[in-house]
Amino acid sequence: MKSLFLKLKPSTVLILLKDSQQQWYPSKLARASNSSYVHTVNLLVALRKLGVVSIEKKGRQNFYKLTEKGAYLALSLDDFAKKCDAFQSEHKAEAAKAESERQSLEHAASSQPKSEKPSEAERK
Repeated sequence: MKSLFLKLKPSTVLILLKDSQQQWYPSKLARASNSSYVHTVNLLVALRKLGVVSIEKKGRQNFYKLTEKGAYLALSLDDFAKKCDAFQSEHKAEAAKAESERQSLEHAASSQPKSEKPSEAERK
């Protein structure tokens, strides 16, 4: 369901960046989001232009973190993703219950004796 509303890899990167205990650099984000390095770097450039992430340079390494605006978006996105997961789980449970009821009705109908219609010869 989330894939219907959200692009999986960009939303995953944004949610990953929510974990401020980690030092996120592009290759680490790419691995964690199951995305290519180039795709992740391009995404980070776009997010930086939008003011969603900022760069913190330490030596030759660039670490990315969410800005205040980015933290708000990531929190909202994470909440939406959790609601989608809950809705999907609820939908699966309802579908499983309906299937179980259908099978019970079929089983009950097949275990009842069938009323046989008299043949042509018996009717005469």
